[in-house]
Amino acid sequence: MMEDQDMHRFYLFFLATVCSFGFMNPVFSGSTPDIEHPLYQDGELIIPRVDTPAQAGRYQDVQLQFNAAANTWTLTNFRDSLIVPGQGVYLDQVETIVIESFPVQVLLKVSGNFPSGCGGFGQINQRMQSNKFEIAMHHALIPPGTLCTMALVPFEKIVPLQVYGLPAGTYEYNINGELTGTFSLSKDNQL
Repeated sequence: MMEDQDMHRFYLFFLATVCSFGFMNPVFSGSTPDIEHPLYQDGELIIPRVDTPAQAGRYQDVQLQFNAAANTWTLTNFRDSLIVPGQGVYLDQVETIVIESFPVQVLLKVSGNFPSGCGGFGQINQRMQSNKFEIAMHHALIPPGTLCTMALVPFEKIVPLQVYGLPAGTYEYNINGELTGTFSLSKDNQL
């Protein structure tokens, strides 16, 4: 068990990390969460998404409660959304669509299957590191006790990439660690 002082340091570190990720990495979702940005109300801080070095949107719906008397934050809830390739959402292929308007738009048309009749998407997170987009397509939560057919259900999903403001060059993308590809911008993509 952590000592109280160590736990306090952990919470402060966690809060600082979460806030910095929240402001440095924009949340972009094909299906919008209940809130799209951190929300503070009545001593409770709700953060819809926390990235880790390994995955965009690894932790979701993080809730911290402030205790004014002790001047501390307590982590009260979070959801671990680890993506394991081949589980949750079955991805088959991706098509890159570059719309040559100006500024250029880049869309990924992703097709695959949900593992059951209760399929759906939760958050769809993206971030860019170097010249590589990392996209995390999360399966929606299925409420306990829900009866689902066990048949695969096909889907197609369009994921717009955040390419406005990027300099000319070649960019990569990776979806759930499974599908990869590249596209190029022939000139700087800003007005």
